[in-house]
Amino acid sequence: MRKVILYVILTSISFICAAQNTRVVKGFVYGDSIGPISGATVYAVEADVYTKTDSNGNFVIIIPDSVTELQVEARAYHTLTLQVNDQYMVFKMTLDETYASRAYQYAVAELDVAKNTMNHNEIKAKERAERIARRRQLDSLYNLKYKNSGLVHSFEVSYGYQLANGKVAYKNLGFREYGSLDPVEFKYTLSYRFNNFLSVGIGTGIQYQLVNLCDYPDVFDPKYTGLEDFTPINIPVFLNVRTYMTRGKIQPMFSLSGGVYCPNLEGMLDAGLGINFRVSRMSNIYLLFSMRTTPFGDFRQYTPGVIGGERDFSAYYTGIAWTPSIKIGYTF
Repeated sequence: MRKVILYVILTSISFICAAQNTRVVKGFVYGDSIGPISGATVYAVEADVYTKTDSNGNFVIIIPDSVTELQVEARAYHTLTLQVNDQYMVFKMTLDETYASRAYQYAVAELDVAKNTMNHNEIKAKERAERIARRRQLDSLYNLKYKNSGLVHSFEVSYGYQLANGKVAYKNLGFREYGSLDPVEFKYTLSYRFNNFLSVGIGTGIQYQLVNLCDYPDVFDPKYTGLEDFTPINIPVFLNVRTYMTRGKIQPMFSLSGGVYCPNLEGMLDAGLGINFRVSRMSNIYLLFSMRTTPFGDFRQYTPGVIGGERDFSAYYTGIAWTPSIKIGYTF
């Protein structure tokens, strides 16, 4: 009986000592571009103790007092080791951009070993599967680094030079010839980006003609009809499709828009090529060179016996002009 009591006492003492030689450490693991990382492995250095982070990137681990460092490993990230402290530990993981290429090299090595036992069709199927796996891995890493789907806001400013000319009569100063009205535009587009390569959106904005024929120190000849349609300010309403041709920080891009200019409903067509710069995970700056149509009115004079029959009158007609343009925009 005394042996049993002595055994219980010694066992209890050993449990108490063990409890006194451990501590609880809590912390959080996140990536520098995507936020909390779930499923990351947290190791106690020099001890056979580890745990996993939950769906919110949090972890709790019980370690011996002798452990001074914790190490975190996560797929596609560099391993990170920090000194243990009595405070809440935060691990900021950095993306390992060589992970995809190393994974591909391992797959190629495994394929070389397997070729000795596979027939030709099996080898082809294996190679195709490896290519698909590598592409998916690259897509996964690229999507971690940049946001490639969801709503996108775009602000754009542009300047155009119209390939047209005209002549207008003023009441007192007579005729004046003019060329490009130098339209500048500010546009906003709300788009949905389906993937890295395609987005579709709808937009509006405001256009102002820097060469404003109304600013001439005179008024238009009162013989003109249709002057109520003349305006140096127009409102574009349009649909837009953009395609991005590559992955990477710098992307060649193509943009196509179609719509109308209000209030006179002149047709709008805009096609451009340019470059998109991915400045962060959520934002981009782009530069476009385009050819588009812009409002360009036509003042006409009809003279008896020449054009228009027997009446002498003048009229203003709405119209458009082809306009090479340069644009700069910001998306987020």
